[in-house]
Amino acid sequence: MFIRVAGIGILIDLMHEDEFKSLSKYETHLPPQYVILTNMEYPIRIPNIEPIHTEFYDLYQMNTTTLQIQKEDGVITGYILYKDNEITLVPLIDTFNMEYLLSQYAIAYIMARNNALILHGSSFIYKDMGIIVSAKSGTGKSTHSRLWQKYEDVKIINDDKNILKIEGDKLMAYGSPWSGKHMLDNNCKAQVSSIVFLYQNKENVIERLKPMEAFKKLMGQLVLPTKENQDLWNKIMDMLLALPIYNLGCNMEKEAYLTLKKELDLLCH
Repeated sequence: MFIRVAGIGILIDLMHEDEFKSLSKYETHLPPQYVILTNMEYPIRIPNIEPIHTEFYDLYQMNTTTLQIQKEDGVITGYILYKDNEITLVPLIDTFNMEYLLSQYAIAYIMARNNALILHGSSFIYKDMGIIVSAKSGTGKSTHSRLWQKYEDVKIINDDKNILKIEGDKLMAYGSPWSGKHMLDNNCKAQVSSIVFLYQNKENVIERLKPMEAFKKLMGQLVLPTKENQDLWNKIMDMLLALPIYNLGCNMEKEAYLTLKKELDLLCH
Protein backbone atom coordinates (compact mmCIF):
# COMPACT_ATOMS: atom_id res chain seq x y z
CA MET A 1 0.00 0.00 0.00
CA PHE A 2 1.17 3.52 -0.80
CA ILE A 3 0.62 5.98 2.06
CA ARG A 4 1.53 9.59 2.66
CA VAL A 5 2.47 10.64 6.21
CA ALA A 6 3.57 14.19 7.08
CA GLY A 7 3.90 14.86 3.37
CA ILE A 8 6.26 11.89 2.84
CA GLY A 9 5.37 9.03 0.49
CA ILE A 10 5.94 5.52 1.88
CA LEU A 11 5.38 2.09 0.38
CA ILE A 12 4.13 -0.24 3.13
CA ASP A 13 4.55 -4.00 2.60
CA LEU A 14 3.84 -5.63 5.97
CA MET A 15 2.57 -9.08 6.96
CA HIS A 16 -0.16 -7.73 9.25
CA GLU A 17 -1.25 -4.68 7.25
CA ASP A 18 -4.92 -5.58 7.65
CA GLU A 19 -4.70 -5.05 11.42
CA PHE A 20 -3.72 -1.39 11.02
CA LYS A 21 -7.04 0.34 11.66
CA SER A 22 -6.33 3.57 9.81
CA LEU A 23 -3.84 2.92 7.01
CA SER A 24 -6.54 3.62 4.43
CA LYS A 25 -6.87 7.22 5.70
CA TYR A 26 -3.33 7.87 4.47
CA GLU A 27 -3.53 6.01 1.15
CA THR A 28 -2.15 7.83 -1.86
CA HIS A 29 -1.34 7.16 -5.50
CA LEU A 30 1.78 9.33 -5.45
CA PRO A 31 5.12 7.53 -5.87
CA PRO A 32 6.89 6.64 -2.59
CA GLN A 33 10.12 8.11 -1.30
CA TYR A 34 10.66 5.29 1.22
CA VAL A 35 9.85 1.59 1.57
CA ILE A 36 9.02 -0.26 4.80
CA LEU A 37 8.75 -4.02 4.31
CA THR A 38 8.77 -7.19 6.40
CA ASN A 39 11.01 -10.13 5.47
CA MET A 40 11.16 -12.81 8.16
CA GLU A 41 13.74 -14.80 6.19
CA TYR A 42 16.24 -11.99 5.74
CA PRO A 43 19.77 -13.25 6.58
CA ILE A 44 21.21 -11.12 9.39
CA ARG A 45 24.95 -10.90 9.99
CA ILE A 46 26.09 -9.05 13.10
CA PRO A 47 29.00 -6.75 12.17
CA ASN A 48 32.22 -6.97 14.14
CA ILE A 49 32.03 -3.41 15.47
CA GLU A 50 31.03 -1.85 18.76
CA PRO A 51 27.30 -1.04 18.86
CA ILE A 52 25.45 1.85 20.43
CA HIS A 53 23.68 0.31 23.44
CA THR A 54 20.24 1.43 24.69
CA GLU A 55 17.76 -0.19 27.07
CA PHE A 56 15.66 -1.57 24.22
CA TYR A 57 18.01 -2.09 21.29
CA ASP A 58 21.60 -2.15 20.02
CA LEU A 59 22.51 -0.07 16.98
CA TYR A 60 25.29 -0.91 14.51
CA GLN A 61 26.14 1.91 12.09
CA MET A 62 28.06 0.96 8.93
CA ASN A 63 28.45 3.68 6.30
CA THR A 64 25.01 3.95 4.61
CA THR A 65 23.57 0.92 6.43
CA THR A 66 22.34 0.69 10.03
CA LEU A 67 21.32 -2.50 11.84
CA GLN A 68 19.04 -2.26 14.88
CA ILE A 69 18.70 -5.31 17.14
CA GLN A 70 15.51 -5.12 19.19
CA LYS A 71 15.59 -6.63 22.69
CA GLU A 72 13.11 -7.43 25.43
CA ASP A 73 14.44 -8.49 28.85
CA GLY A 74 17.76 -9.21 27.19
CA VAL A 75 16.23 -11.48 24.51
CA ILE A 76 16.43 -10.53 20.82
CA THR A 77 12.92 -10.13 19.40
CA GLY A 78 13.63 -8.65 15.98
CA TYR A 79 15.91 -6.74 13.64
CA ILE A 80 15.57 -3.60 11.55
CA LEU A 81 17.87 -2.92 8.63
CA TYR A 82 18.02 0.69 7.43
CA LYS A 83 19.64 1.06 4.02
CA ASP A 84 19.22 4.37 2.22
CA ASN A 85 15.46 4.70 1.59
CA GLU A 86 14.56 1.07 2.25
CA ILE A 87 13.79 -0.30 5.72
CA THR A 88 13.51 -4.06 6.26
CA LEU A 89 11.77 -5.42 9.37
CA VAL A 90 12.72 -8.90 10.56
CA PRO A 91 10.46 -9.81 13.50
CA LEU A 92 11.42 -13.02 15.30
CA ILE A 93 7.94 -13.14 16.81
CA ASP A 94 5.24 -13.33 14.13
CA THR A 95 2.61 -11.07 15.70
CA PHE A 96 1.02 -7.79 14.73
CA ASN A 97 2.27 -6.19 17.95
CA MET A 98 5.92 -7.00 17.19
CA GLU A 99 5.67 -5.82 13.57
CA TYR A 100 3.86 -2.68 14.76
CA LEU A 101 6.64 -1.97 17.28
CA LEU A 102 9.41 -2.41 14.72
CA SER A 103 7.59 -0.30 12.14
CA GLN A 104 7.32 2.54 14.69
CA TYR A 105 11.12 2.74 14.73
CA ALA A 106 11.04 2.73 10.94
CA ILE A 107 8.67 5.71 10.80
CA ALA A 108 10.80 7.57 13.37
CA TYR A 109 13.87 6.99 11.17
CA ILE A 110 12.08 8.35 8.10
CA MET A 111 10.84 11.41 9.97
CA ALA A 112 14.28 12.21 11.38
CA ARG A 113 15.56 12.45 7.80
CA ASN A 114 12.77 14.87 6.87
CA ASN A 115 12.78 17.68 9.48
CA ALA A 116 10.54 15.74 11.87
CA LEU A 117 10.73 13.92 15.21
CA ILE A 118 8.29 11.97 17.39
CA LEU A 119 6.77 13.33 20.62
CA HIS A 120 4.90 10.97 22.95
CA GLY A 121 1.46 12.35 23.80
CA SER A 122 -2.19 12.66 22.79
CA SER A 123 -2.88 15.57 20.47
CA PHE A 124 -5.99 17.33 19.18
CA ILE A 125 -7.04 20.47 17.32
CA TYR A 126 -8.93 23.06 19.35
CA LYS A 127 -9.86 26.39 17.72
CA ASP A 128 -7.24 25.75 15.00
CA MET A 129 -4.57 25.22 17.67
CA GLY A 130 -2.55 22.02 17.91
CA ILE A 131 -2.54 20.93 21.57
CA ILE A 132 -0.39 18.02 22.76
CA VAL A 133 -1.13 16.42 26.13
CA SER A 134 1.88 14.46 27.36
CA ALA A 135 2.77 12.40 30.44
CA LYS A 136 4.25 9.13 31.57
CA SER A 137 2.41 6.04 30.35
CA GLY A 138 -0.66 5.26 32.41
CA THR A 139 -1.20 8.81 33.67
CA GLY A 140 -4.34 9.44 31.61
CA LYS A 141 -3.44 11.26 28.40
CA SER A 142 -6.07 9.46 26.35
CA THR A 143 -8.64 9.83 29.11
CA HIS A 144 -8.08 13.59 29.22
CA SER A 145 -8.35 13.81 25.42
CA ARG A 146 -11.68 12.00 25.61
CA LEU A 147 -12.96 14.73 27.95
CA TRP A 148 -12.20 17.26 25.21
CA GLN A 149 -13.97 15.12 22.63
CA LYS A 150 -16.99 14.90 24.92
CA TYR A 151 -17.35 18.60 25.73
CA GLU A 152 -15.75 20.39 22.74
CA ASP A 153 -15.64 20.24 18.97
CA VAL A 154 -12.07 18.95 18.72
CA LYS A 155 -10.34 16.66 16.22
CA ILE A 156 -7.83 14.06 17.34
CA ILE A 157 -4.48 14.29 15.53
CA ASN A 158 -2.70 11.34 17.14
CA ASP A 159 -3.26 9.54 20.43
CA ASP A 160 0.33 8.47 21.10
CA LYS A 161 3.16 9.11 18.61
CA ASN A 162 2.95 12.69 17.35
CA ILE A 163 5.02 13.68 14.35
CA LEU A 164 6.48 17.16 14.86
CA LYS A 165 7.71 18.61 11.58
CA ILE A 166 9.40 21.92 10.87
CA GLU A 167 7.79 23.76 7.96
CA GLY A 168 9.37 27.15 7.38
CA ASP A 169 9.24 28.94 10.73
CA LYS A 170 6.36 26.78 12.05
CA LEU A 171 6.26 23.55 14.02
CA MET A 172 3.43 21.32 12.82
CA ALA A 173 1.87 18.24 14.43
CA TYR A 174 0.84 15.51 11.98
CA GLY A 175 -1.32 12.44 12.35
CA SER A 176 -0.03 9.01 11.36
CA PRO A 177 -1.25 5.38 11.50
CA TRP A 178 1.18 4.76 14.38
CA SER A 179 -0.98 5.98 17.26
CA GLY A 180 -0.67 3.67 20.25
CA LYS A 181 -2.86 0.92 21.66
CA HIS A 182 -6.12 2.80 20.99
CA MET A 183 -5.10 3.54 17.36
CA LEU A 184 -6.86 6.90 17.33
CA ASP A 185 -5.58 9.28 14.66
CA ASN A 186 -6.58 11.35 11.67
CA ASN A 187 -4.82 12.34 8.48
CA CYS A 188 -4.57 16.00 9.44
CA LYS A 189 -2.13 18.57 10.76
CA ALA A 190 -2.08 21.70 12.92
CA GLN A 191 0.48 24.18 14.10
CA VAL A 192 1.61 23.27 17.60
CA SER A 193 0.35 25.96 19.99
CA SER A 194 0.88 24.43 23.42
CA ILE A 195 2.18 21.38 25.29
CA VAL A 196 0.43 20.23 28.46
CA PHE A 197 2.02 17.79 30.92
CA LEU A 198 -0.41 15.86 33.10
CA TYR A 199 -0.12 14.42 36.57
CA GLN A 200 -2.87 12.89 38.67
CA ASN A 201 -4.17 15.09 41.47
CA LYS A 202 -7.36 15.30 43.56
CA GLU A 203 -7.69 19.00 42.77
CA ASN A 204 -7.39 20.53 39.30
CA VAL A 205 -4.49 22.97 39.24
CA ILE A 206 -2.48 24.39 36.35
CA GLU A 207 0.76 26.36 36.11
CA ARG A 208 2.89 27.56 33.24
CA LEU A 209 6.32 25.98 33.35
CA LYS A 210 9.59 27.88 33.15
CA PRO A 211 11.83 26.85 30.24
CA MET A 212 14.20 24.73 32.34
CA GLU A 213 11.29 22.88 33.98
CA ALA A 214 9.69 22.33 30.57
CA PHE A 215 13.00 21.12 29.11
CA LYS A 216 13.31 18.36 31.72
CA LYS A 217 9.81 17.10 30.99
CA LEU A 218 10.25 17.24 27.21
CA MET A 219 13.47 15.22 27.50
CA GLY A 220 11.45 12.24 28.68
CA GLN A 221 8.87 12.39 25.88
CA LEU A 222 10.74 13.53 22.75
CA VAL A 223 12.51 10.73 20.88
CA LEU A 224 16.22 11.20 21.56
CA PRO A 225 18.55 11.82 18.61
CA THR A 226 21.12 9.65 16.95
CA LYS A 227 24.21 11.33 15.57
CA GLU A 228 22.39 12.06 12.32
CA ASN A 229 19.55 14.11 13.80
CA GLN A 230 21.17 15.93 16.74
CA ASP A 231 20.82 19.34 15.03
CA LEU A 232 17.18 18.68 14.16
CA TRP A 233 16.44 17.57 17.73
CA ASN A 234 18.00 20.79 19.08
CA LYS A 235 16.01 22.96 16.68
CA ILE A 236 12.68 21.30 17.49
CA MET A 237 13.43 21.52 21.22
CA ASP A 238 14.09 25.28 20.87
CA MET A 239 10.78 25.73 19.01
CA LEU A 240 8.91 23.76 21.68
CA LEU A 241 10.43 25.77 24.53
CA ALA A 242 9.22 28.98 22.87
CA LEU A 243 5.62 27.76 23.31
CA PRO A 244 3.43 28.05 26.40
CA ILE A 245 3.99 24.77 28.27
CA TYR A 246 1.82 23.85 31.23
CA ASN A 247 1.78 21.42 34.13
CA LEU A 248 -1.78 20.24 34.81
CA GLY A 249 -2.69 18.36 37.96
CA CYS A 250 -6.08 16.82 37.29
CA ASN A 251 -8.67 14.29 38.45
CA MET A 252 -9.89 13.29 34.96
CA GLU A 253 -13.34 14.77 35.51
CA LYS A 254 -15.09 17.61 33.65
CA GLU A 255 -13.42 20.23 35.86
CA ALA A 256 -10.03 19.06 34.60
CA TYR A 257 -11.00 19.89 31.03
CA LEU A 258 -12.44 23.27 32.14
CA THR A 259 -9.23 24.16 34.00
CA LEU A 260 -7.15 23.67 30.85
CA LYS A 261 -9.75 25.24 28.56
CA LYS A 262 -9.56 28.49 30.53
CA GLU A 263 -5.80 28.73 29.87
CA LEU A 264 -6.02 27.72 26.21
CA ASP A 265 -8.78 30.24 25.50
CA LEU A 266 -6.39 32.98 26.62
CA LEU A 267 -4.01 31.93 23.81
CA CYS A 268 -6.69 32.77 21.25
CA HIS A 269 -6.73 36.47 22.17
